Amino acid sequence: MKRNLFSTLFIGIALLAFARQISIPRIDLMPNLPAPYVMRDWKQVAVDYDNLVFDISKTGTYLPITNISTSNGLNYPTLKTIRMDTYVGQTDHGNVAEAINILPAIVGASLVGVDKTTHLNTNWVAKIKDFYNLKNGQNVYLNSYSTGTGDDWWYEVMPNVFFYQLYSLYPTVDTDFGTQFTTIADRELKVLYQLGGTVQPWKVPSMNYRAFNLQTGLPNTTSVPEPETAGSIAWVLYQAYNKTANPKYLQGAELALDFLQNWTSNPSYEIQLPYGIVTAARMNAVEGTSYDIQKMMNWTFSSGLNTLRGWGCIVGNWNGYDVSGLIGEANDGGDDYAFSMNGFQHAAALAPVAKYDKRYARAIGKWLLNLANSSRLFYRNALPQANQEPASYAWATQYDPKACIPYESMKQNWNGTQPVAMGDAVKGGWAATDLSMYSGSAVGYLAAIIDTTNVEGILQIDLNKTDFRGENNYPNYLYYNPTTTSQTINRTLASGNYDVYDAISETVLQTNVSGTIHFNIDADSVKLLVIYPAGQTTVLKGRFKTVGGHIIDFHANNNYQNTIRIKAFSASDTLVQKSNSLSLYCLTENALTSNPSFQWFQNDELLTTTNTGNFSWQAPATAGVYLLKCKVSENGDTVTSAPIAVTVVDQLIIRPVISDISFSTSMPFDIHSSQTPGATVNTTDVQYVWSTADGTLTNPLTASPTWNLPDAPGIYSVSLTVTNSSGSSTFSKSVLLKDFSVTAEPTPLIYYSFN
Repeated sequence: MKRNLFSTLFIGIALLAFARQISIPRIDLMPNLPAPYVMRDWKQVAVDYDNLVFDISKTGTYLPITNISTSNGLNYPTLKTIRMDTYVGQTDHGNVAEAINILPAIVGASLVGVDKTTHLNTNWVAKIKDFYNLKNGQNVYLNSYSTGTGDDWWYEVMPNVFFYQLYSLYPTVDTDFGTQFTTIADRELKVLYQLGGTVQPWKVPSMNYRAFNLQTGLPNTTSVPEPETAGSIAWVLYQAYNKTANPKYLQGAELALDFLQNWTSNPSYEIQLPYGIVTAARMNAVEGTSYDIQKMMNWTFSSGLNTLRGWGCIVGNWNGYDVSGLIGEANDGGDDYAFSMNGFQHAAALAPVAKYDKRYARAIGKWLLNLANSSRLFYRNALPQANQEPASYAWATQYDPKACIPYESMKQNWNGTQPVAMGDAVKGGWAATDLSMYSGSAVGYLAAIIDTTNVEGILQIDLNKTDFRGENNYPNYLYYNPTTTSQTINRTLASGNYDVYDAISETVLQTNVSGTIHFNIDADSVKLLVIYPAGQTTVLKGRFKTVGGHIIDFHANNNYQNTIRIKAFSASDTLVQKSNSLSLYCLTENALTSNPSFQWFQNDELLTTTNTGNFSWQAPATAGVYLLKCKVSENGDTVTSAPIAVTVVDQLIIRPVISDISFSTSMPFDIHSSQTPGATVNTTDVQYVWSTADGTLTNPLTASPTWNLPDAPGIYSVSLTVTNSSGSSTFSKSVLLKDFSVTAEPTPLIYYSFN
């Protein structure tokens, strides 16, 4: 009896410890250690790919893959732009340029250490600028050098994600990048507003659309919708917030993520949802939001059944090959279809989730092990020749001896053969092969985060490499042990002395170590190591454990309870006449009670305390700029808003608006005559400037000038601009002039009977 009690107690303690890890059912179905286990040197694959694809001197069939245009850029004429085939042997070879191919190729190579400002004596980074569609007024990065929006969201938003990644890696290459960065954020923020999102009152935008036309301001309601775009837009806006600290971008990211939070069906479509998941996890950890990461992770790692287009994570063994972890059409019906690029991008987006929510460390480690092993099957040197598209295999054998260009996809069953490395290009008539650059260009993302260790099957996963503008102050690595016994890992440190912290056990494993360290990982378990300079003390700040002011554990003591936070603090206006009033709004979340305390401050002086988030503020009798803040308290937790600057003026001068121009008589007017135009303006406190190219004006700086009309019949116009300290308005009016001295009826040229 004592033995059974001890066993039960021991198992209970073990389960309690393991309960810190959240199970993802789809990942649980994957093998801990896939078989056959053949891990490629992914960093070498990425470097080989970069050298082959960007070498413009290559000769042979369908080579070179990349060239530099001899014509000037469309948007920036001083540039010579990049051309890169999307598939080997593509139709219109040598004249193809897609941002979803070229930008990830440069980012991926950079992530594995290639300097793409000098690689092969070319500044490839500077040349991507022409994908910013400036000339046509779209003012965002798009998939070609001149195209529109409103057709397919993933082609219209992801180029901006890739540009943001590139700009974070090369912040000083081009001064225009900074302007583009903020313009893109403003454009995407406006999209949320145009789709119904508002901050006051807080209203979530509707994003269940195919795309959004930036020119017309209208969504595309046709074809398969892409609601997962809320994830990529949230990623863009949170990146913008981290760079600029402008709270409007944080609010925009929350508006987009709130859409996903409220969404009930699986929105998976391509690769945008994972970027939303990492944004949600990071914002939960850093900003104190409470997004449902588990729901979103289960969306991404689903079977694909009952999703928009059968998209999900593949699990299984195809004719002796473990293929678990790959991303694509995953319906478990014997006809799944995996795509190489999608796995690479999912890996890049989701790896940092383990840093921000360590409860997913084991699931992410296990999935990445399967994905990294299975992804080799997309390359020419993995499957037998009979299991590969013939023309692709022949070309790769001759021109890609290092097997660094992947197939676009792999079909579970194709014409009775299982599996088959192939793609859509050959059968679609787009190219002579299914070897895909738009797929291979993303391999550097996977390569950057994956390293092998001294124990076969245990990977070192870098959680910082693809965490763009993230909390990356100290090296942060994930290790998952897929074996059935405890294993010892050897890890060589950079020069210097370090302390090593494990965020899973929340212990400092080693102190003041250098050279090679050794640590154990239990069977089917994980470690999440943070390596920081030796001799520093860990400090607990709420749920944050910090070293040197930097966070090494976002959920110390396994604390996932976020305290009350201010979601939005806004004012009905930022310009008010003295002694008048405006409304302040403070929206909170994570409140444990229904009555938190709201304190309202003017220039750091307490005005009053309320139990609601609404307050009517009366402007002082003295003009000036006043800083307004709100402090919210509950159960000993206090949070203070960022200040809002409100300008108080002696007399409120409204922005002028001209609604019409009228004349002293009705039209038509006689030639040689004069008119006295006047305008209907919403305020009298303005300066007038009349202008015309037709006739002459007397007293054009007054409200009622004299317009001496031309001496020939025709249609002419006069314009007025009114201005005050709040802005300006311009309005034009056309008039018809006739020669009233001509009384004879003109002779008709032709007569039509309408009988």
